[in-house]
Amino acid sequence: MSSTRFANMLSKLTFALPRQSIFIVASFLSVNSHVNAEPVCVVKPIKSPKKSTIDDFIHKPDEVIVTSESADLIRGNYTEFNGNVTIFQQEQTIQADNAIYDELSNQFRATGNIKLVADAATVTGLSIFLDEENQDLELLGADYQFGFNAGRGQAEVFSIESSNELELKGATFTTCPGDDPSWLFSADEIQIDQEKGWGEAWNTVFKIADVPIIYVPYITFPISDKRKTGLLFPEVGNSTRYGSYIAQPIYFNLADNYDLTLTPKYMSDRGLLFQSNFRHINHNSDNILQLEYLNEDKSEVDLGARHLAYWQHESNWQDKWNVQLQWTDLSDDNFISEFTSDYHHQADTHLNNFVMLNYYGEHTNVSLLSQDMYELGPHIQSYRLPIQMTVDWSASDTADPVKLLINSQYSLFENEYREIDEVQRLHLAPEITYQFNTPAFQLLASGSYLSTLYKQSNSTLQQEQELTRNLAKARILAGISLEKETTYFKQDVRQTLEPKIQYLYVEDVDQSNIGLYDSQLLKEDYFSLFRDNNYSGIDNISAANQATIGFSTSIFDKSNKELFRFGLGQVYKFNKDKDGTNDSLTSSKPAVAVEWFGQLTDNWQLDGGILYNQDTQNIDTGFVSLDYWLAKDKNFQFNHRYAKDVAGIKINQAGIFASYQINSTWAVATSYHQDLESDTNMDALVGFEYRSCCWSIQLAAKRQIVVDLNNDQIESGADVQYDNGISFNFKISGLGGDLSSNIANLFSESIFAYRRPYLITN
Repeated sequence: MSSTRFANMLSKLTFALPRQSIFIVASFLSVNSHVNAEPVCVVKPIKSPKKSTIDDFIHKPDEVIVTSESADLIRGNYTEFNGNVTIFQQEQTIQADNAIYDELSNQFRATGNIKLVADAATVTGLSIFLDEENQDLELLGADYQFGFNAGRGQAEVFSIESSNELELKGATFTTCPGDDPSWLFSADEIQIDQEKGWGEAWNTVFKIADVPIIYVPYITFPISDKRKTGLLFPEVGNSTRYGSYIAQPIYFNLADNYDLTLTPKYMSDRGLLFQSNFRHINHNSDNILQLEYLNEDKSEVDLGARHLAYWQHESNWQDKWNVQLQWTDLSDDNFISEFTSDYHHQADTHLNNFVMLNYYGEHTNVSLLSQDMYELGPHIQSYRLPIQMTVDWSASDTADPVKLLINSQYSLFENEYREIDEVQRLHLAPEITYQFNTPAFQLLASGSYLSTLYKQSNSTLQQEQELTRNLAKARILAGISLEKETTYFKQDVRQTLEPKIQYLYVEDVDQSNIGLYDSQLLKEDYFSLFRDNNYSGIDNISAANQATIGFSTSIFDKSNKELFRFGLGQVYKFNKDKDGTNDSLTSSKPAVAVEWFGQLTDNWQLDGGILYNQDTQNIDTGFVSLDYWLAKDKNFQFNHRYAKDVAGIKINQAGIFASYQINSTWAVATSYHQDLESDTNMDALVGFEYRSCCWSIQLAAKRQIVVDLNNDQIESGADVQYDNGISFNFKISGLGGDLSSNIANLFSESIFAYRRPYLITN
């Protein structure tokens, strides 16, 4: 058959080629196609050729289909395609004006308006060369746009060698859309390994607005969210506390399950602070180790070297054994208040160092605890707990309505700064409970007998005292849940009414010689009125002969979103002259508690509560917050909190938080908190953020009271010292920077962290 006749037969028909050479391109460009750019910066997708064009042909899955206006067989070894050449291979196509296929060498050449289109990327160029035997692809004069991220650019040579490595020569790279990118870098050579998620570039010039900024002989950069060793974006700023400072994190991806971040932070007024963070995780344990070291503090030379060490661990075995550990060591108490930390807040009042071993059995739970609750500042330290063993035994299954429980505990307390410096405590509490719950009714009845033996020692005077406390406790709690369908501002809603009543009797015994070793007075609110003790531990079992009556009502819409909640409760004491505690000043109070929540509109909500003391006819505690919440970066909150006595200090503070995403590029955030008792500004912050498709900048100014742990409280505004500072953050998309708006994250730098109101349903 002549070549002319063969060409006429192929015109407007299909030509089957081996799949492998073109499949090299397809497999390389398809990985990680789920990674997208920011929605505001998404590049408009390029439409692939209509699938109906290829669907008209019958072909095998392992074949490549070629169509053209005409085709000629040249000397029996070559096939030349001319006019609108299109090569189909599943979801990928190559378009060209002309193409030649060499059957002997299995090579394919195409020229003229080359366009490679895949779901994950698009490349255009002057000519393309495919070598099936060596599995190579080379495209000259290329313009490329990745789909697995926003990366795009130009290259003199766009090639894939041995089917797995992309190489660009004489290339540029950027993640900015448009014809005039805000930043790009040009390099003699760029190699991209999509499987590893990273690229490498040699002889690179980084440009902003087409102005050369820096030359780097060698650089690696991410093309996906996979982790790799390298530099993270620095933090730059200036403050009265640090002077000018810069922190440069260096990330080390040591293995799939552990990594290390080193952050040297230079502060002109303080010195060089080294911070390291090591994270490790495996199938049954997690570890975090944070180490910080300042060899010499220029502003506190007398302190010498300053440091922080933090270790957090948790592991589980066989679903029954659990180990938890948290440990912090400081050179001095002010280290936390002076230097920011990811694991401690500058307003922290104590360190909770502990190690705990737990065993969860079918009827028996065992816990071993060693704890040191270290008080920061000039305070008498709490008792250390070298060992505490707790054994809880239940004779029945969890679902049984009647349960027989025996709680037992041995504790050893030590404190060399107190008169009683060692205490051994043995506690045994058998309890029987009956619990009946339905969607509409709740009943809980319990009776217990608490027996506690104390051995209190004064090693200086070599004195010992044994005390025994035995008391009975009985409790009955009943509640009903009623609901009905109604309307609320012309909206169909479901309203609930939940009245609740409790009677509590705790035998009144003398506890005046028992100290508070691991017990603290609990916060009191509406829910606390129905507790059976006002303390967190067992050193003080508040005597009670009282009834608590309360009710709460809520309104829910059709989607079960809470629109309104109101709760009112009151304690009625039957013998006010007996408190049975070891400190009458902190005894249980006849109280009225009120709490409320209202969804004023879709975005506005009001939350609050008060505790009113009937004896003193004063409000003991209270809070209120008004929230506007539209999105993460569109919110506002006014809050006020009041406490008559917290460790001898009266708290009366008001504040605001506000952050707003003005448009797709600009956002602003501010916070302000005032102590109304001392008329002192505690904390103020304002920040601005500009975010484009390929870079972002954040500028924040703050004024914050200096927390000095050598002073118990603020006495007057004249005594207050402030840390005034400005911080600066700059990030680039495609080079490891997360450009999602994080203006609200500035609130984490505030002494008072932002909190949304608690909702039953959200």
